[in-house]
Order: sequence, then C-alpha cells, then structure tokens
Amino acid sequence: MGLILTVLSAALLTAANYYGELYFLSWAALLPFLYYLFVLKNDEITYRKIFLNGWNLGFWILIFSANFLYHSIKLYTSAPMLIIILILVLLFSLLSLSYGLFFLFYFYLQSRLFSQNQFRPFLFAFCWALFEFSRHYLLHFFPIASPAYTQAEFVSFIQLAELGGIWLLTFVLILVNGLLFQLFFQKKFKNIFIIALIFIIIFSFAYSRQQTNFAAEGAKEIEIGIITTEIDQKRKWSSAQLDQNIALVLKAASELNQTQLIIAPETNLTFDFHSNQYYRRQFLNKAADKFETPIQIGSLAAGDSARGRYNSSFLVSESGEIAARYDKNLLLYFGETYPYQKILNKYTPYNFSSLKAGEDSKVFKNKNLSWKTVICSEILYPEYVQTESDIDFIVNQTNEAWFNESRLLKNIMWQAAVLRAVENRVPVIKTGNQAHSGIIYPSGEYQKVNPSQNYHILKFK
Repeated sequence: MGLILTVLSAALLTAANYYGELYFLSWAALLPFLYYLFVLKNDEITYRKIFLNGWNLGFWILIFSANFLYHSIKLYTSAPMLIIILILVLLFSLLSLSYGLFFLFYFYLQSRLFSQNQFRPFLFAFCWALFEFSRHYLLHFFPIASPAYTQAEFVSFIQLAELGGIWLLTFVLILVNGLLFQLFFQKKFKNIFIIALIFIIIFSFAYSRQQTNFAAEGAKEIEIGIITTEIDQKRKWSSAQLDQNIALVLKAASELNQTQLIIAPETNLTFDFHSNQYYRRQFLNKAADKFETPIQIGSLAAGDSARGRYNSSFLVSESGEIAARYDKNLLLYFGETYPYQKILNKYTPYNFSSLKAGEDSKVFKNKNLSWKTVICSEILYPEYVQTESDIDFIVNQTNEAWFNESRLLKNIMWQAAVLRAVENRVPVIKTGNQAHSGIIYPSGEYQKVNPSQNYHILKFK
C-alpha cells in the first residue's frame, strides 16, 4: 500500500511535465503520500521511517522527471539497456537521499516546535521550498524536478514568479497540498477559507499584471526570424550532413531577410567555426552575399588560447563579419562535461571528453536591439538567466536531439523558458533542433512554431 500511494503521488506531481494541461493534478498530488504517512502510519512514524519514505518518494519523482537521460547515455556510450538502467537507478537513488533528509528535517521541526505532533501545512511548505532552493544550489548539476515547472500552463498562478521565482510557486503549491490533506483527512474545514484566500490573491495579482503593458512606452514592433530543424542526432554530425546544415542556414536569407535578426539552433553548424578556416571563410563570404540582416549561429568551436572546444554562439553581421561570440558557461553534466573523467576513461571502454566552459555571460547588441543568449540547459538556472541589463529579449538556442524526441525533456525545457520570461518580464525566444520552439511573452503566454517548417517570423513589442 505504501509503495502504491507513494508512486501515485510522484506520478500526479509530475504528470504536467508530460501533458501541461494536467497542471491541476499537482495541487493535490501529495494527498496519497501524506495519507499513508500521517493517517495510516501516523502512530508508527520514527525518524528512520520518515527518512526512508521521503527517500522513496524522491526516487520516484526523479524517475518520472529525468528518465530521458536514458537516451543520451545510450547514444553516447551504446551501453546495453540493463547497464544504463542500473546506472540511472544508482544515480536517482543517490540524488533522492536529499528528499529523505528534507522529510527528516521537517519531522524534527514539527516535533520540536509543536506540543501536538501533527502535520503542519505552513511548516511543511516552507521546508519544501527551502529544500528545493538548497537542492538547486547544492546539486547544481541537476536543476530539474522542481514542482514549479508543472505550472507553466497555469498562467494566472505563474505571475507570482515575478515576486519570488520558482521558490514562491513551490511554497504556494505545496501549501495547498497540505491544506487539502488537512481538509479531507483531518476535517479542518477552516482550510476552505485559507485556500479560497490563496486563489483570490493569485487571480487578483494576475489580473493586475494583465493590465500592465510590459513593452516599453512607444516601442516599435520587433521582427525576429528563427530557424528550426528536426535532424536526428547521429545524422546531424555526419560528414554527409555538414554541407546540408550550411545550406539550410544560407537558405534562410531568402525567407527571413526582412527581419531584424535571424537565430539558428545550438550547434547548427557542425564544423569548428573558429579553427576550420576553409568552411568558415566559405560560410562568411556567402553570408555577406546573401544576408541583409545579422544571423546568430551555433558551433562547437575552439578558442584563441586554450585547448579544447566550447559550445559557442556567434553573431555574424550582414557584412559577413563575426560581431560577437558567447561561450556556454554552465555545461551539462554527463553530456558536455564529465566529473572524474580520467577514472571513467581508465576503467570503462568509452572515451569521455569534456567541453570547456566559458567564463562570462554575454549581451549581444546590434543597432537598436540588445539580447542575452543562454544555450540549451542554461535556461534551467533562473539565477543565471536573470539579467541586470536593459535588454529586449532572451535567446535560448538548443539541440534536444540527444534525447530521442522525448516529450518529457522537450516540455521541461519549454516550461523553464516560460518561467524565465515571467521572472524577468522579458520575451524569451527559443529555437532548437528537435525541440519546442517559438516565443514566450512576458506574461507567460506563448506562440509555438510548426516544427515541420524550418523558417519562422516572430513579431512582438
């Protein structure tokens, strides 16, 4: 019974990561688990048992939130299915220890602060939000599984992200779970009024923000062109595909020249844009001939002074010159960088190699436009995406083909972009390979583009 109720809670809490319209399930997702813990087993709770049950819940949350990692490990290592599953079980078991520690911490405070050792929704929600905050910074390499991202489709609610980011959203979401548990299983009917008040505040704040025009007064309409692709990961990096990738970018000139900027996906050019002089010169010459607007492209490229390569984004002017470059700062663990790389290469048959990390964030500027670029998984870090500069929009270039068309991964990346737009009250333009692409407005509303087409024009103020 305990396992069934725990898995059910984890499934309900993460369902909206698969189907965004199911966001409402997260508001009552913890009821089965809390019922098991604080009703069926209330008289038997010990520190040991609450730790183990919290650990178990965390394990299933991570299973449902990050199973897409199977595909990237398979693609990179070609290891047998059983080996990959064992690796992921071990990884999720270790990471979910933090959930066990959270429940242990909450139970300790509950028993120490209150004479009657009963479930306390406000304390529980505060501890969970504090836990998510701590987990994000202590386990910086694994910035997913936050309950807040499940609410990307609940546009009224996510307006609160402007005030307190995903931490405030998490607090409110978990608080309502706790209040509903008390209402249904402990008959605390006064919670109806507290829940009603919470939603009145949510909708009142959302209404007040909907009356705000987030565009600068007198702002002119901006037109941005984006290139999207649906290229299989193995085929993308083949020598036969290299020239086709270049041709696809150059064709954008005839489709998107009327825009103020053209943006391509992460690593859309599959040659070293810094070191490969032949292909770079060829591309820049053709760009100067065809384009009447700047284009932002992606490449794995070497640097001037250091060995290795960076995951880079280049701004190429309409005259065919490199106007700016950004090297990805926050590399994806087990994808772009590998801890204990020497040990892995020594004791496994695989040749693990890491990219180099950039050191500075970058605001690109061209004429009257300025924008911040974050590459792929960097969109999952709210503190990094946040900008102090006055910018027109945020660009997120991605390549999500590593994950075998995973609905889960695509949705999580898009949901994160939605939250970043609301937190910063700045449009986010997302373009990728085998990804959800389009524009998210400062309100959290969005426009996705048709993935079957390569060229799109986005308009906004």
